[in-house]
Amino acid sequence: MSLDRRSFLSVLGGATLTWPRTVEALAQQLAPGGAPTDEPFWGLVRAQFLIPPDRIYLNNGTLGPSPHIVVDAVTEHTRRVAMTYPPGVAWDDLKQSLSSLLGGDADGFVFPRNTTEAMNFVAHGIELAPGDEVLTTDHEHIGGLEPWRLVTTRQGLPLRVVALPVPALSPDELLEAVWSGVTDRTRVMCVSHLTFTTGTILPIRELADRCAERGIVLAVDGAHPPGMMRLDLGELGGDFYASSPHKWLLAPQGTGLLYISEGWRERLWPTLASGGWDDLSLGAQRFNHMGTMDESRLAGLLAACEFFLAIGMDRVEGRVRYLQGLLQDGLASISGVTLATPSDNNMRAAMISFQIEGVESSALQGHLSRTARIRTRVIGEYDYGWMRLSTHIYNGPDEIERVLELLSGVARSGIPARG
Repeated sequence: MSLDRRSFLSVLGGATLTWPRTVEALAQQLAPGGAPTDEPFWGLVRAQFLIPPDRIYLNNGTLGPSPHIVVDAVTEHTRRVAMTYPPGVAWDDLKQSLSSLLGGDADGFVFPRNTTEAMNFVAHGIELAPGDEVLTTDHEHIGGLEPWRLVTTRQGLPLRVVALPVPALSPDELLEAVWSGVTDRTRVMCVSHLTFTTGTILPIRELADRCAERGIVLAVDGAHPPGMMRLDLGELGGDFYASSPHKWLLAPQGTGLLYISEGWRERLWPTLASGGWDDLSLGAQRFNHMGTMDESRLAGLLAACEFFLAIGMDRVEGRVRYLQGLLQDGLASISGVTLATPSDNNMRAAMISFQIEGVESSALQGHLSRTARIRTRVIGEYDYGWMRLSTHIYNGPDEIERVLELLSGVARSGIPARG
């Protein structure tokens, strides 16, 4: 008996007195309100999380804390397996839920463990010829970059890296910066939809159009946008979209996502071979044949999708952008702060990176943790040294105010000596 959407909604129990017993009950509670500044509404949303009230979590860009309903779904699925019920999640329900949330054809979804594994599927599944080049940028996460570095190194092919402007002033500037690296030999372009370094949104639609005209394969590292921004994978364009729902979609760890465009579902070589790998009639589903796996994570992913559908992505994006705007405006007003994230709201969403003059970001991270239990991320990759803060639906303006107060004090007087 598989854990499909209907049985999932019926078996979940509440973890607290404030927690609705089903997603449908939550949707009814959340029907009214939901404007970015509607604090009672977002207070109800916050109550669905296990985050301690004295902790300010601003590192969702690394790992998202799952709400009760996701934790309960994983636990319930694990319990059912322990009771000797057959394991399994209804693939069609999961894919349809994702399609409703992220757009795209439901048949195009594959479920590896993270963006890294998803991008490995792409890098190892495309046939590259002598003389082919792969193009990427100097703001890629290792999960999206290293699969291509391995393949090009092994085959003796060039991996071209273009520099992105920081902070970028316009989408056109970003578009031309990426396209400046294209040559007649460019076979694959691998870029982030939203950079993990600065939270900058790249013009993927425009890049997809240009790549299609030139016959270039576009593989997008989309680790961050699902669960952060409204998204239609069918309209976005490109050939592959790899993501980590354990970030902004708040799904369990070990939950990945790969969306394969229709033209590649029969052409891409599988990286993992199990039964049906060569049955082209299966389309993208043959990439889900990976042997025995922990399907409780897929039960959690289904729960996460239903959670976001209950809230609504318009509400989610409005809230996270509102909080990020409060944070960005506050940082911009502090003398000594340099922002790496674009000021244009259309080029950013829910992550902001910055430095305070004369202050090491790693030391600042420790200070914020000790002083107010604030979780942050330091971008040490590429020697950038920025601090990155993420805002999500469980955060509130009071938390942003507290963080800005501490950062302003450091900018004025430095980090206090530890007593």
